[in-house]
Amino acid sequence: MRALLMLPAASALAALAFAVSAGATPPESFVDSVAIQDVDTTSCSFPIVRDLVFTNAATAFFDADGNIVTLTLRQSTVGTLTGNGVTLRMNIRETIMVEFENGLPVTAKHVGQLDYIGGSAGQPVFHRTGQAVYDVVCSPSGCFDAAVIARHGLRDDLNAAAFCGSFG
Repeated sequence: MRALLMLPAASALAALAFAVSAGATPPESFVDSVAIQDVDTTSCSFPIVRDLVFTNAATAFFDADGNIVTLTLRQSTVGTLTGNGVTLRMNIRETIMVEFENGLPVTAKHVGQLDYIGGSAGQPVFHRTGQAVYDVVCSPSGCFDAAVIARHGLRDDLNAAAFCGSFG
């Protein structure tokens, strides 16, 4: 079910590549936004049309030698999920602070509205807020959140049956 919430990681990976390759001491920033329009045919027994905008505002911070020490990603995913003639709203707004040691990311702290899918009248179908801290692991294909170190705040688990049932 997590595939429904996964969005192209290209922006986050580009931010990481951007930050690692930067050699200047002053912070460097960029903003990237991408429209996501596709059809999810795996989460439910019917298709779900996703019409979302993913925005990533990244700032890389460096030490006096030009080595990256922190990468801050302010990300949002806003839009709609439509299936069976019913539209749900997605509104995710989080800040991710990635800490580095010896040039490699080691932890990623996510804070904010980590996941939100709401139905009619604004009732949540899926909602997580607060803070989640992860170990970061890197492979040749990139760096990703791994084991959860700590989690605080509202923790809702996405229930596949309830999610699909929200579409009528």
